[in-house]
Amino acid sequence: MTDAKNEVVGEESSDPRDAMRRLLERPIDATGLAENTRLVGDRHETVQADEVTALIVRIGGEWLGFDAQFAERVHGPGVIRRVPHRHSEHLAGIVVVDGEIVPAARLDRVLDLVADTAPVDPRIVVIGPADRRWAAPVDEVEGVIRLPRVDVLKPPATVAGSLHRHTSGLLPLGDRHAALLDSDRILDLLDGGLR
Repeated sequence: MTDAKNEVVGEESSDPRDAMRRLLERPIDATGLAENTRLVGDRHETVQADEVTALIVRIGGEWLGFDAQFAERVHGPGVIRRVPHRHSEHLAGIVVVDGEIVPAARLDRVLDLVADTAPVDPRIVVIGPADRRWAAPVDEVEGVIRLPRVDVLKPPATVAGSLHRHTSGLLPLGDRHAALLDSDRILDLLDGGLR
């Protein structure tokens, strides 16, 4: 027997699209359908209340952690354009990220850090909710970590100046630590610099 394309029905085809079509058109019982519906409806990754998920970045010699829900996306380096007649210690200018114009923050100045003069792998981390979004240039992005909240250490008094005021804890990263930034304090400070 042949179909409209003159292919022999019932024989295996070498075209991967045919295999996908057979997979999608296979019969499924009510139990399988209910389970698949439940899986699609569930969140792909359940974040436990007793866990911390953070994006780890570096500015100068300091490793920092952004709460993963606060860090919206990571983008390649962009050109930051200065805003004429606008002088703010916290505002570097504006940058276009995926077609969106976003104010660029000077986190190195906000946190009293010294950024690399020639970073090897610079990135822009877009932080904050849609109505308060900022682009934060960083010298390096290490990745995302997840660890139990009980492993987050209290920041010691020796954490330098402004960084201490904006740190909610220290994240252990093997032989070093990253300062977990307080998302609300950072956003309030940056937004205040625009007024």
